[in-house]
Amino acid sequence: MNTTRTGTASALLLLATLALAGCATSPGQSAGVPDTTAPDTTAPGGDASSPAEDAELDAAWLDEGRAIGVVTYGSSSCAPVVGEATAAGQTVTVEITDPEAAACTRDYVPRASYVALPAGVDPSQDVEVIVTGTYAGDTDLDGVPGLVPPTADGEIGEMVPSAGWFDDDGIVLLTYGSSTCPPVFESIDAVSADEIRAVEAAAPADQVCTMDYAPRLSVLQVAGVSDDARPGEIVLVSATGDEQRVGILG
Repeated sequence: MNTTRTGTASALLLLATLALAGCATSPGQSAGVPDTTAPDTTAPGGDASSPAEDAELDAAWLDEGRAIGVVTYGSSSCAPVVGEATAAGQTVTVEITDPEAAACTRDYVPRASYVALPAGVDPSQDVEVIVTGTYAGDTDLDGVPGLVPPTADGEIGEMVPSAGWFDDDGIVLLTYGSSTCPPVFESIDAVSADEIRAVEAAAPADQVCTMDYAPRLSVLQVAGVSDDARPGEIVLVSATGDEQRVGILG
């Protein structure tokens, strides 16, 4: 046997194998395209079996205590899907998930979801809100004296606008109308120590809205407001100049 020829063949086979390995791509990744693998969401110092950190959550009272606006953070174009809320004492649990198979923008903003307060929970006392699903986490909501507990699950008031503070400079505003055409505000200003003024922008001429009548939640950021001196009223100014005064809970 010619050992020189055998050794040369083995070396060529090895080089070919290495070349093929260098050209291979990861599963699901095209050649020349950056890897878009989702970032690691395990807890710091943990492993793949460790739970992810809790999502950032806030909450505000709405509809005189009959509902909660749960604030999550994520894409502005994909409203989270809310499951039915349950209660054990003063603890409310609700599942909030991302919509399935939706193409979402990659921005990161606060969005509010409407959660009807289950019967038996007293909004005049502190409430713990536990969220499961995509936005798993928890947050506390201070009770507001004078708010009345709902008498039935999903009870709603007269379908008039309401608002509640969820942060030092953040408000959740509840309005009713077409679910596909929530109000858009061109300005939101604290005009005095007692009053915030929110001016609604005119709708585009070609805007098409569904004919339903549903609760719509807007997150409003108000500059120049502190926790020690938060205005208790917001004036909603329509695009035609009509004004409506709404008390802010919290």
